[in-house]
Amino acid sequence: MAAYTRPKHESRVREYCQEREIETFLPTYRSWRHWSDRRKLLDLPLFPSYLFMRVSEEQRRRAVQAPGFLWFIHQQGRPVPVNEAELAAVRQLLVSGLQYDPLPGAQLGDEIEIVRGPLQGQIGRLVRKQQNAIALLVTAINGGVRVTLPDTSWVRVVRHQIRPVGLAVTAGFSY
Repeated sequence: MAAYTRPKHESRVREYCQEREIETFLPTYRSWRHWSDRRKLLDLPLFPSYLFMRVSEEQRRRAVQAPGFLWFIHQQGRPVPVNEAELAAVRQLLVSGLQYDPLPGAQLGDEIEIVRGPLQGQIGRLVRKQQNAIALLVTAINGGVRVTLPDTSWVRVVRHQIRPVGLAVTAGFSY
């Protein structure tokens, strides 16, 4: 499940849940922040205000009591499950060594497959042809992450214009 938190409370909710043995996943990225008197490298949430949890009904009742917790993402009164394959792709990205940063919304196009590199085997979407980047999408929260690919030969077209799978890919090639 995806939990929605107050802005800048993702870590606080995660710590509360971990203390109560609730499984959480908070993907982060590193970014330099500049102030008038200093610079600092911070770990920031990849999907601001979102945290992912695997919870039982009892744990769900405890999780909603976390300071900064607002609600679980739901549709028609029922919690929306997060696709495990999408979260697996994000986890794989975090350990891949590739550069990545948040991508707040991606256009969907042709379905592609990553055929080389640390994300090999992942299915995605072509969203632009100008850059060597892929976008990992978590459809339950409509979030995305842009990853730079070193070479366009890492992708191949699988199908044209079908339903989203989990990744959106941006690559500098033409057919």
